[in-house]
Amino acid sequence: MLTQINANEITKNLWQGSLPPPGSELTKLGFETLVLCAKEYQPASTRFTGVNVVYAPNNDDPRRPPTKEEMNVALRAAARVCLDIQKGKKVLVTCWQGLNRSGFVCALVLYMLKGMSGLQCRLQVQIRRPFALSNPMFVRVLDSLPVLKNQNTRNIK
Repeated sequence: MLTQINANEITKNLWQGSLPPPGSELTKLGFETLVLCAKEYQPASTRFTGVNVVYAPNNDDPRRPPTKEEMNVALRAAARVCLDIQKGKKVLVTCWQGLNRSGFVCALVLYMLKGMSGLQCRLQVQIRRPFALSNPMFVRVLDSLPVLKNQNTRNIK
């Protein structure tokens, strides 16, 4: 019996959700990559069999903007996810509730893949995952990102 996960598909092969179940459940659901964004939840990759685990621990403090290091963590995770999606892999990006840190990374993935404005990427995440990206500092960062011109993007629906 497969465990149901609390996740929504943001775009083809990109899913956003809350804490994932340990074991091989994600593999059974077709996921090949798991991104763990919850700073307070960074278990060993051996808890998840059959998936590549990307550690992207971050803070979700709505009172301050992300630090340079926190931005770098999110950007590195997003870049890795982009590579996996371009290879056709199914990816699950998670955080504690599956709302802000995971939403931030998913919006950055859309930004890198599609070259849309940060505002458009944020809105797509929010449409696909209700209540996502309520952190005003993440929203401010995303909304400030312009459309990427001359970006070699892959149109993924």
